[in-house]
Amino acid sequence: MQSRSDNNIVSVIDLGTNTCLLLIASLENNFPVKIFEAQEIPRLGKDLYKSKKIPEEKFNLVSGIFRKYIISSREYGSRKILAFGTSALRDAENRTEFIDFISNETGVNIIIISGEEEAYYGYLGAVYDMETSEKYAVLDIGGGSTEISYRSEGEFNHKSINIGSVRLYEEYFRESHSTIKIKEASEMIKEELNSISSEDLKGRSLIGVAGTLTTLSAIKHNLNKFDENIIHKDILHLSEIKNIFSMLKFMTDREILNIGEYMKGRSEIILSGTLILIAVMEYSGIDSVTVSVKGLRYGLANKFADFL
Repeated sequence: MQSRSDNNIVSVIDLGTNTCLLLIASLENNFPVKIFEAQEIPRLGKDLYKSKKIPEEKFNLVSGIFRKYIISSREYGSRKILAFGTSALRDAENRTEFIDFISNETGVNIIIISGEEEAYYGYLGAVYDMETSEKYAVLDIGGGSTEISYRSEGEFNHKSINIGSVRLYEEYFRESHSTIKIKEASEMIKEELNSISSEDLKGRSLIGVAGTLTTLSAIKHNLNKFDENIIHKDILHLSEIKNIFSMLKFMTDREILNIGEYMKGRSEIILSGTLILIAVMEYSGIDSVTVSVKGLRYGLANKFADFL
């Protein structure tokens, strides 16, 4: 591939609890226009919530992913690579050791963003190509945390709760998706949601980002491969989400994995992510959610200069 020399091309790496995402974009008036994207699923948060540490094998796994992303960035002529860590790195006791290792191995320094920053930049990314409106609420279900954010009278509001698809899976669903476990997990989610005023969300249109939402859309459309053109801006109704949840809870891990290629790295945690989505929608009295394939990395690219 021919190298490009557009000084407006930048790379954003979003290292989450489950995924590691790359966005290479051209900044046109600070507005990110996608050139290339990639996804790997290193599952950085695996066993983290028991041990409080990132496992040693993840150090080399993630550094290998970063090296691949560096090569892609060079091929597309990216002038700068910025990497960001979220919930898993916020929680890990050995985060400094991990960040130093990645920096020494790849030359890329990971910036850990707070839950508030994650909500803010996730919101910017989610509404990135939607009609401008203060009546949006953005839901970002991550592996380790869930962010809910919205604007009201020009002010940005957010809530970050320590519930995510990986965290929920490891606490409740490692052994089974029994009725008892589902009930226990649901009660815990509802308890966390009590810290959010449901009145603030009522009357708003919900936009959902990240893997749980895009996976549910792919399942709804019986896709075998991820198709952004079908998934982006798709509308999922609560009844459809509940039907998919009911189907998934009676399937084996192998059956879930065989639904589509996009289930690799997500088959274990899709049920827990869906449970979070259902709980949020019921709590907020919201009947439908618009799926966005954008999200945090687009918001970070949009405000790339904030970190230079």
